[in-house]
Amino acid sequence: MNSELFNSIPPQFYEIFLFVSVFIENIFPPYPGDSVVVFSGYLLQLGKISLVPLILIILIGNLASAALMYFFGHEVIKFFLTHIKSDTLKEIFSDDHMHRTHDWFNRYGLFTVIFSRFSAGIRFFVAIVAGMVEMHFVLFIGAFTIATILWNVLLVSGGYYLGNNWEELLSYVQLYSGFVALAVALVAVAVVVYITHYSDLKKPKK
Repeated sequence: MNSELFNSIPPQFYEIFLFVSVFIENIFPPYPGDSVVVFSGYLLQLGKISLVPLILIILIGNLASAALMYFFGHEVIKFFLTHIKSDTLKEIFSDDHMHRTHDWFNRYGLFTVIFSRFSAGIRFFVAIVAGMVEMHFVLFIGAFTIATILWNVLLVSGGYYLGNNWEELLSYVQLYSGFVALAVALVAVAVVVYITHYSDLKKPKK
């Protein structure tokens, strides 16, 4: 963008656009929210947005959408348990399997929430699962807040120090996110297999 275009856009537009972007990214993973945050670092360097509003916008936008996904997950499980008809889904959402998932999340949920925030494609699902297994909401929000601050400090700092070359960071972020998403997907498959199959072997035979 040239300087004339930057000067013609009111600062409030950038703030609104940033808030909408960080809110959407936790609801619709394909949306490039991290790219917008990197760009906001460049805007910070240009003086088009101030540091305090930038921090608050990113934090509030992320927490609002994460909380929405948490309560969505909480209500989804209620809906399935009430209206479910498929035998396969009944097995997946059985009391036994949900109890095991709940136990696993009690052990590793805090770390999972923090880690998930460092990958765009995962944070969406983890927030929903946290709601489904009724992870303590304060713990969920606390972990998500810590991770949000850490991750976005990296993105904003990258955009700030790279300046006009801020887009160079995006390819590395995409590569990193893809690698993390693959790793977590493999772990998730292993957890599901454990919950649905391996634990059944421990049941006493009748």
